[in-house]
Amino acid sequence: MAVIRTALHDWRKYLVGIFTQLLANPVIGRELRVRVRLGRGYLLQAAYLAFMILIVALSYEWVVGDESNLRNPFQMQNALKGFYYIVLGTLIALIVLIAPALTANAISLERERKTIDLLLATPLTARHLLTGKLVASFAFIVLLLALTLPVNAVSVLLGGVSFGDLLRAYLIVASGSLVLCSIALFTSVYARNSTMAVLWSYLRVGAFLFLTLILLTLQSVTLFGAGGGGAGVSFYFPVALLNPFSALLAADATVDLVRWQVPSWIVGVILGLLFTRLVLTCAARKVGLYDKDVMPSLRRQLLVLLPAYVMLTTIPLLQIRPVAGVMVGVDLSIVILLIILNVAPFLVLAAWIAPFGKDDDKACPNDGIFRLSKMFTAAPSGALPFLTTTWLLTLGAFLLSLHWTGMLAAFNTALWEFTITTMVYFTGLWVFFWGIGRYCSVQLKGGSLVGARALTLGVISAIVTLPIIMHFLLFAHNGWSPALSLWIFTPFVAMTEDFRSSAIVARFFFWGAALLVIGVLLGMLTGKRTE
Repeated sequence: MAVIRTALHDWRKYLVGIFTQLLANPVIGRELRVRVRLGRGYLLQAAYLAFMILIVALSYEWVVGDESNLRNPFQMQNALKGFYYIVLGTLIALIVLIAPALTANAISLERERKTIDLLLATPLTARHLLTGKLVASFAFIVLLLALTLPVNAVSVLLGGVSFGDLLRAYLIVASGSLVLCSIALFTSVYARNSTMAVLWSYLRVGAFLFLTLILLTLQSVTLFGAGGGGAGVSFYFPVALLNPFSALLAADATVDLVRWQVPSWIVGVILGLLFTRLVLTCAARKVGLYDKDVMPSLRRQLLVLLPAYVMLTTIPLLQIRPVAGVMVGVDLSIVILLIILNVAPFLVLAAWIAPFGKDDDKACPNDGIFRLSKMFTAAPSGALPFLTTTWLLTLGAFLLSLHWTGMLAAFNTALWEFTITTMVYFTGLWVFFWGIGRYCSVQLKGGSLVGARALTLGVISAIVTLPIIMHFLLFAHNGWSPALSLWIFTPFVAMTEDFRSSAIVARFFFWGAALLVIGVLLGMLTGKRTE
């Protein structure tokens, strides 16, 4: 009973803390007052509205000025939909440009003005500061969206879209802009000055938009989805809902989760909030205000979010049933896409967590390879148990997704062999990345966490790219070469021939076993153990 009472008390404190960060946060009031007092905010709103009105006027002239549209009701309806997409696309583009700038220098400017020292003298926590900065910036985004709601209502009056679809699109845009603001705020925490903060904010936001736009492109122009959204259309890439431009496709779409068809805007809002919380937790480690260590919270979130991400990525894609399938009704391209989407984030995580070293004058001694009690800490011995636990949970989530969609019951012996050996291969791959990170940190004697991560990423990049470069430089005339045979992704590429063959299965197994042994050996070369 005491344990249950303690757990309920902790949850009560957690829920009260959420409301306290939003309702009793002095940073929010201060930031909002500053934005109201500055005249440039009103100038930005005026320029923003003027540009939107200009776009609406030009688009309306394009729709009404074409006499062929007026004579053909079908063409007129398509033209009105085009008018809606142009206006909404322009709105999203403006929000994407404005959102990072609102939080890009939120923390770096405090350091430059020397006001961060005053904040250190207050009982203000890092979470209160970051939440206040983010909510104040997001409130300005909501104001901009509200200002353009009458402008976009022209599309409703003309019949190009319903008012419900417009509101759902606005919710997706708002949640996406919250994600972009959080990325810029994270950059501001780690930037040295405001100029670099703004530059890196736009670079990271651009990279994030580019990666998610690839998924939106697959949704719109390939066999995975329909081009224009609409009722009854399934959205097969829920992660892409973090991108504000997904509002053009997903306003009236649904995410198919076996027995439930969840509206995409609900999934987008939930994913946006979870991703924002994860990013703010990462940023809280660097702020340096009075607060408890956020590393346990960060790793617990990853422990839950990564399996949930695997299920949310796998289940919608497995609902596709192409006419010509090769894997129990699932096309080979879907299998490759599932592997890339599910494994790539974990490989990046392994390469990022494995290195250790001194960070901001905080020593990080080499305390061993595997300590389960250190799993939720930044200790070097906690990386491997955390990665192992997360990997097992993600594999379980993947198998559970196969079971819920009915795919697992249709597996034959060949497919089971392929699935198991693929898991062995990718297990060896992430252990190999972990071993490289450990070895690089030992070579630097734990002197710098930044240096260890940079060296790890450099070594991994060389291992991944050098065989390809040697192939094109020395063996360009051959379809296959010794360089490609030594490439660590060779089994993954070879599976495109016939992944059910015994040769491909054996190649996956032996490559996975070899990488696993090499990774463990590299991890054991840890040097002198210290406490």
